[in-house]
Amino acid sequence: MSSTTGRAARPCRRGGPRRRMVSRRENMIGARDKLKGELVLEVLKSSGQARLAVTGSSMLPSIWPGDIVEVRRQSVGEISPGDVVLCARRGGFSAHRVVEKVAGPERTVLITRGDALLAPDPPVAPEELLGRVTAILRGGRRLEPRLTRWHRLASWVLSHSEICTRLALRLARR
Repeated sequence: MSSTTGRAARPCRRGGPRRRMVSRRENMIGARDKLKGELVLEVLKSSGQARLAVTGSSMLPSIWPGDIVEVRRQSVGEISPGDVVLCARRGGFSAHRVVEKVAGPERTVLITRGDALLAPDPPVAPEELLGRVTAILRGGRRLEPRLTRWHRLASWVLSHSEICTRLALRLARR
């Protein structure tokens, strides 16, 4: 369905304006993801902790796609550099490591960055912070989200080499 007219979008003709056709399945996936996000927020607010499946690779090698992260609700005052935090941003979630805590005259913000990324994220406002990642569940094991020397070295390599990142993800799937 076209969002502006309420009619079904037709395939574009050669040379005519192009419109992206959104399938019913894509709409259902978007609605499902939104509902999951609302559910996670409600669970965090009511019980103070939640578990989420990780889908991205920005926290390699500390957190891998398919890992489950345990999150405990905490305020900005309870967070320290080195902690991995969960934030609500751009209609989704982001779990990245705090690299700096900046105290301003009105409020304190967090500067975060994925372990496998070069650039930091925009500052995290207190209202965007959902909590701190307290554990990573992987293959029946419970791991702490700490940055060891091995993780620092691997993070540096992965942040500077897309080929190494792809190779690591491919090997992890096997």
